[in-house]
Amino acid sequence: MENLSAPSRELVSRISREVDFNDRLIGSNLHERTGVKTISLYSLHELYMLLNRPYPQIDLHEMENWIRMVIKDEELAAQIKTITDQTGSDLGKLLHIRELIGVRLSQCRA
Repeated sequence: MENLSAPSRELVSRISREVDFNDRLIGSNLHERTGVKTISLYSLHELYMLLNRPYPQIDLHEMENWIRMVIKDEELAAQIKTITDQTGSDLGKLLHIRELIGVRLSQCRA
């Protein structure tokens, strides 16, 4: 996994904001008692929080496209695409993607 370059102020602004209802990303989480719970995600931070839950479920290609087209972070989306194109389990891919998104969010806070 390559290092992400420092984001511009404009990119930090886009990453930090919540998107409109029509631009939200849909994910889900598996709960022990209630089963699958659908979650609307309105920011990269909310996506990161979903990926930190025990059983996150999200379409990897839809997530990569959302980051590219809605958040407009081409570099992050390209690295996520590299991860999703690899062989292996989706869980392993989600762990790598979670780490990558965490790095991007840390860069935005700095």
